[in-house]
Amino acid sequence: MHFSLSFVTLGLAVAGLAHALPHQRRSSVNLLDDVLVFDAPAFQDPANPGNTLVQLQAYTSTRQISIAPLVSAVSDFVNKTLGLDISGDLDTAASRLALFGTIGLSGKVVTVNVDGCGNGATLPSTASGGMAIQNVTLGACGTADAIGNVSLSSVDSRNLNFTVFPSSADGFGVISDIDDTVKVSHTLDKLLLAKATLIDTPVAVTGMPDLYKSLASSLNSPQFIYVSASPFQLYPFLRDFIDTTYAASSGPIMLNNLTTTNLTSITDFAANDGIEDYKSAMIDRIQGMYPGKKFLTIGDSTQKDPETYGEAIRKYGDFIACAWIRLVDEANNTQARFDAAFEGVDPSKYKLYNDTEIPSLANIDVAGGSCS
Repeated sequence: MHFSLSFVTLGLAVAGLAHALPHQRRSSVNLLDDVLVFDAPAFQDPANPGNTLVQLQAYTSTRQISIAPLVSAVSDFVNKTLGLDISGDLDTAASRLALFGTIGLSGKVVTVNVDGCGNGATLPSTASGGMAIQNVTLGACGTADAIGNVSLSSVDSRNLNFTVFPSSADGFGVISDIDDTVKVSHTLDKLLLAKATLIDTPVAVTGMPDLYKSLASSLNSPQFIYVSASPFQLYPFLRDFIDTTYAASSGPIMLNNLTTTNLTSITDFAANDGIEDYKSAMIDRIQGMYPGKKFLTIGDSTQKDPETYGEAIRKYGDFIACAWIRLVDEANNTQARFDAAFEGVDPSKYKLYNDTEIPSLANIDVAGGSCS
């Protein structure tokens, strides 16, 4: 998401305050901290099939401060650079930018309990950006989606919850991009992308909610995992969109952990230099959790999905059963590009589709080995 990454730099002055804070020793979450635990994929422990592992990720920060100065700066920036006036929608913009006004806390220990699981779990202490991620054991769990809660002190009445999505070791899964694959984001138009990110009510790509609902049935309740290069600070906005618009195919959302204050790193990533590597790393992570599954990968032609999925097929073979690429107007949709992206890949393993073809995708027997 190019524009969202460019306006993130306006919040770096806020994030930079973290370096002025005293060194955080290892400590439990307290009333002065905020905690976001991301919805998490759960999977079978290969060393103990009766045990459930979950890939937990948590972000700890100072309690959210007023981001009015940040929103005002964003408003001025967007108006001057793109000619877009968001002054009448500052509440919406402030809500979507809220996590950019937090300061990540290191040394914080997050402990959780998950309904229906035998064990609680504790993450390692958070790193300097406030993030912690690790596979942890939950003991014996059920097979249905479950609600997890952060363990807090007796004087802290907050209910900080998340969802755990378990899935069997075999069967199917779906790895899906978000922007311009399931959500209209106008990635190639900075003005429209700014509106879609900051103020517009999110809109689904026509036909995709019905298609994903169909896949949830035809693939026998596959593990849906949404992978996007958007910064994790947009997680609440994107999670709400997926949970409401794609309720039949909800699942964990993997976003980029851009906690750096290095302007060059953010600029390079915004220029597309890091997207393919990032998404490839997420597919590596998913393959490590579900090596016995087959995945349908779905993306679009605006950024690096064809190249990412082509490389994943070459690397993992039948782990990627099929790749579907939405052809977005004004993107590079040349045959030369797709020939290069899927070089050495059997043409039967991928399909390029336009919007008029979306309803017919539900008729493809992916579970039976078809891709087009």
